[in-house]
Amino acid sequence: MEIKLTTSEIRTILQGCQHTLRLVGSSRDYRNIQSSQYFSTSKNVVLNDAFNILG
Repeated sequence: MEIKLTTSEIRTILQGCQHTLRLVGSSRDYRNIQSSQYFSTSKNVVLNDAFNILG
């Protein structure tokens, strides 16, 4: 099954993703996790990088 999306629909989906990432990034729990000495990501990518790309 192939799903066909318009440019407008894709833009709306990406804006929703950006909004969700900003909400997560601003949460106290996420900031506590990210500031932990045990927090790491592959290739040093963090949440801010994701919503900067979407922005």
